[in-house]
Amino acid sequence: MLLDSPQQLQRWVKIVPHIVDTGLLGCTVALTMEIHQYPFVDAWLTAKVIVLVLYILAGSIALKRGKTKTIRTMAFSFAVLCYLYLGSIALTHHPLGALLILS
Repeated sequence: MLLDSPQQLQRWVKIVPHIVDTGLLGCTVALTMEIHQYPFVDAWLTAKVIVLVLYILAGSIALKRGKTKTIRTMAFSFAVLCYLYLGSIALTHHPLGALLILS
């Protein structure tokens, strides 16, 4: 997208993000069932689900819905930050994730 690659017009490039997002949401549901902890009951899992939804929305804007390259670049950057934050929440099991060291 950032390089205006002709590959972004290929069919598989338009399908794979939907598969990845569905897989992420499916894994979230499976995780909650497996560990018997649920969003809006356990704070860290609530944060993780909210950030996951933000990640999916930012990815959608970055790949397709952003009207300008600047908006798409900002959405891509935000999606990367969400991804890193999701990882830190998963490692710490705390809603602040890596930001926990700042508090």
